[in-house]
Amino acid sequence: MTFNPAGDALADSMPHADDQPHRRHRGIDGWRAIAAGFVVFSHAINFRFTVPPGAAMHLVQRVSGPLAQIGVQLFFVISGFIITSLMLREQGKRGRISIAAFYARRFCRILPPLLAYFGAVGLLSAAGALTLPAASFASAATFTCNIGFVDCDWWVAHTWSLAVEEQFYLAWPLLIALAAPRWRVPLLIAALIGCTIGISMNPHVFHSNYTSFGCIAAGALYALSPAVRQACQRATATPLWLAAIALLVLGPLTRLEVVAIVALPFLVTYIIFAGNALRWVRAILEWRVLQIIGAGSYSLYLWQQLFLAPPAHYPTGPFPIALLPLVVLLSVFLVERPFIRLGRHLSRRFEGTPG
Repeated sequence: MTFNPAGDALADSMPHADDQPHRRHRGIDGWRAIAAGFVVFSHAINFRFTVPPGAAMHLVQRVSGPLAQIGVQLFFVISGFIITSLMLREQGKRGRISIAAFYARRFCRILPPLLAYFGAVGLLSAAGALTLPAASFASAATFTCNIGFVDCDWWVAHTWSLAVEEQFYLAWPLLIALAAPRWRVPLLIAALIGCTIGISMNPHVFHSNYTSFGCIAAGALYALSPAVRQACQRATATPLWLAAIALLVLGPLTRLEVVAIVALPFLVTYIIFAGNALRWVRAILEWRVLQIIGAGSYSLYLWQQLFLAPPAHYPTGPFPIALLPLVVLLSVFLVERPFIRLGRHLSRRFEGTPG
């Protein structure tokens, strides 16, 4: 599944987040951790481990089933918000948006950890520790797993979300750079309406592109529109926020399933930003453990797929789950952080900024 998970987890300030445009948004990092946790928990319960029989565990399985999808949609809203916020900040600071600088940052943020994962999967496949069809690998490597040309195998199936992200990165930065400011919000509203219609026509499609792009558009709209931010702030209240959580998580188990699915981009956006505005929720999001997990959420998202497959997928036996934290740390410190620094350096070069 980006998460993106590949929003700028280690670096970026959040304009409009708390009217503190030059501070890192700790609440967003907390949401990244929760999103990644949903994916890990759902995959562990529903695929990797055998769940003991019983009504209680059956309920846990039913509740955890949609959590991976919800986790990825949390990432999509965050990604739409962050990318749009950063471009607006750059435009406000320099009077323009450098598309080359944007792609330099994205390239260095997303591709190096992904290529490290692909390299490991390729080596393990060559060694017979797992089996990865060439067509699946090709689809993942070309960011087309969300299109359906190929049924991407488990080991790269989570790259469907990265495909959504990359397709978003191809279109939205160009639109926001080239379109007149007055057209940006109407374009996003039109995209949200179109995505909502698409979801309504077939609400039970798993990994729906309409839902995914709708979530990205909702996050971008929150960044662009003061009216949307103000409306969200006015609607911020603990009872309403808890009701939104209940509808999002428990709705798929009730007669409200279709309502929860169709409203998902709006629900997730409200939950994230209203939650950030609630002091008690923000205190949880800023918990040190969540901050650490959130900072490594992209690598966690990539590598959990290797350790949480159904046992039958491992020809020589499952990989020890205890290795997952070690692999994530290695990915963060040896791959993510050095290339993020390189991306910033290249970005400054393209922007013509010293240093």
